[in-house]
Amino acid sequence: MNQSLLVWGCILIFGFPILTIILGQVGESLKRRKHPLAPFIQQLQRFVLPPLSILAIVRKILGIQEGGIALQILETLLGIAIIYTSLSLLKALLTPGKKEYFWQISVPNLLFQVVRASLVLGIVAYIIANIWNIDLSQAAAALGVGSLVIALALQDTLSNLVSGFLLLADSPFKKGDWIKVGDLTGKVVDMNWRAVRLLTFEEDLLVIPNGALGKQNILNHSQPTPKSWVSFSVSFSRNDPPNRVKEVLHEVYEQITGTVGPAYILTKSFNDFSISYSIWICGKDLFPKFQAAEKFKTRLFYAAKRQGLTIPYPIEYQYISDASELDGQKSTPENQQQLVEYLLSLPYFISVSSQVLTKLVQKTTVEYYGTEEQIIQEGEFVRGFYIIQNGSAKLTIKDTTGSEQEVTRISNGDFFGESVFMSGRPSIVSVTALGDLQLIKIAADAAANLLLENPKFAKQIDESLDERRKAIGRVQRQIDRLTKNITDNGNLGGSSILKQFS
Repeated sequence: MNQSLLVWGCILIFGFPILTIILGQVGESLKRRKHPLAPFIQQLQRFVLPPLSILAIVRKILGIQEGGIALQILETLLGIAIIYTSLSLLKALLTPGKKEYFWQISVPNLLFQVVRASLVLGIVAYIIANIWNIDLSQAAAALGVGSLVIALALQDTLSNLVSGFLLLADSPFKKGDWIKVGDLTGKVVDMNWRAVRLLTFEEDLLVIPNGALGKQNILNHSQPTPKSWVSFSVSFSRNDPPNRVKEVLHEVYEQITGTVGPAYILTKSFNDFSISYSIWICGKDLFPKFQAAEKFKTRLFYAAKRQGLTIPYPIEYQYISDASELDGQKSTPENQQQLVEYLLSLPYFISVSSQVLTKLVQKTTVEYYGTEEQIIQEGEFVRGFYIIQNGSAKLTIKDTTGSEQEVTRISNGDFFGESVFMSGRPSIVSVTALGDLQLIKIAADAAANLLLENPKFAKQIDESLDERRKAIGRVQRQIDRLTKNITDNGNLGGSSILKQFS
């Protein structure tokens, strides 16, 4: 028996079945893990091995080398199966998106499409030339006759294609970048041989042909770094000292998220009734910088109101006509009496006389905060005793990962900042506004003196804190930070404030 025939017989009898089983098991295993090579392995088993085994039987076992049209069709089917399977392998190796495995190669979508087309054309050309014995040089000559007509007919298409290759070679942007083309700004979501697709701020899809894109100036907001700057101006009264204004502006900026590095605040100009300041903020990306600027402007309103700074009205309104409207914190006999009446209506002030409260409100201010503004930060020393006059806030503590865990929510008539009664100890909780918040702030020394001079008031405050201590304890147990004395680090935890004055 011919040795070669024996070898091929063993391969067909044992090799192909074993290889089919191995590929099937590997393919199923990769499919369960959602591995990118799973489709390639499965298609290799299902579409390539069967015609390959048949072709091996015909050529190596039966010895048929020239089988006419039937053999050509079989070889063509094998070529088609190889094209289909190779495209799956190419899709796994080259990815237009983010790489999932180290062996993958990240390429622009346009290059990915070109490689796919080249692979298909190469295998098709081999099938035509070597299986069907067609002379491609004659076909190329025939196509060359009509090339000028085709080029004129597809002028725009070819322009887009050439521009696409030039953009690919120059790489002025990549998928995910924020770019500005003319007056249009958007995020690159797709690039192909014909056009680039942008997702605008309004969540609309903008398609720009490569030919038109190649004729425009392109501003890439995401390169060389994603960081992006935004500037805007604000104005304050000429009576507000610039250094004081800049201090408040910096305090507002420190509470803004989504920014990178410090803010730059410059005195811009002196106007008839105001001083203008230019503020520069750097965002982590294009969109976050606008969000940061919006938050800054919103919180600046409340900060200016708390600090007694004046944001001038337009000149035509004659903003100096009523000074009391410009300073919400200014204390007058009328609003002092209103504060006294409000405090007397609260259950924990029932033991305090109106005469004592009249003196107390002289060291009291009304402060305003906006949504998500933080009044007290965990671990910091409290500057006063706060009572909510209008609005609501949440109390939070940090877990071991630094994430905020909500303890409870408080609203009209509730108080916080009780750690002011415990000298030298910081706050255990952070307090954040849930919306527009109006607070009565009693100076720290005035609040501490009231507690010392009025034992009944101290007892009522202590009783009011019982539920809050329990809530803090529950949250601390949930985040596995409970110890025998949950008042570690000087927080209020489970101890009574009365012990501080016994």
